Amino acid sequence: MDDRHYATSGTVALATTLMLVSVILMVTPLNLFGGLVPTPFFPLIVIFLFGLDRPADLSPFVTFAAGIIQDLLFGAAIGPWASVYLLLHAAIIWQRGYFAGRDITVLTTGFAAAGFAAMTLYWFEMSILSDRTMPFFAMFWQFMVTVVVFPVCLIFFRRTIARQRPSLVA
Repeated sequence: MDDRHYATSGTVALATTLMLVSVILMVTPLNLFGGLVPTPFFPLIVIFLFGLDRPADLSPFVTFAAGIIQDLLFGAAIGPWASVYLLLHAAIIWQRGYFAGRDITVLTTGFAAAGFAAMTLYWFEMSILSDRTMPFFAMFWQFMVTVVVFPVCLIFFRRTIARQRPSLVA
């Protein structure tokens, strides 16, 4: 894997913009297919893709700030999304050597495992903060939709953003 990527103001601005747009999409009621399909967790996808291929572009500060913004926009306790995003960001950067050059199936499976851990951690945090057990099925359904959307986002990422330095391209 070639780690000689240096973040420029343009690449950092792109990663920051994508992260903030994904948070806004997350909190926007899109009403997909008449409300049958929930909005995917786009911030998890952005963190995963940039953490693997371009970690210098998406800083932990932006990840933390996106989590705080999402907490504020959801009107929930401040901190759960920020902590989940930071832990996911660190875990992905820690495992990026394993994922380098892998095919779409391995990357989707890795995303599913990391995403499930992140969603479970968020569910656990919110259950403790609200002093009641939060419903898990709705979050799991939203997570499954996110896993289905991930390969499309991965292909888009490979063809547009990662082509400048293709460490994930198989």
